[in-house]
Amino acid sequence: MQTQLAAALFATLIACSMPARSADDTRIATGGKVFAANCKSCHDTGKAENDAPQISETAEWKSRLGGGREALYKSSIQGFSGYFTMPAKGGNASLSDDEVKAAVDYMLDKASVR
Repeated sequence: MQTQLAAALFATLIACSMPARSADDTRIATGGKVFAANCKSCHDTGKAENDAPQISETAEWKSRLGGGREALYKSSIQGFSGYFTMPAKGGNASLSDDEVKAAVDYMLDKASVR
């Protein structure tokens, strides 16, 4: 009886911990789709004309994340003009703010920046 109770409790604990990871996985997957359709041409390989940070450039992403994730989201949503130019929502106004945030999270994940 105790073994069955312990097994049931363990299964419940595992099940309760899974949705948070599943939500993260879903967000990264969504970000990957948004990236492929909208961000890849500037952020994937080689240097773009606008000097956009590449996914492989961990130090560049850490630098941009220095102002906080919310600031990076804001720049990605509203656009940025300075050392390089980032059009609002990567030039696709039909993207939702959440889709842009998911794409940013995807790029940070792929750059191994947490």
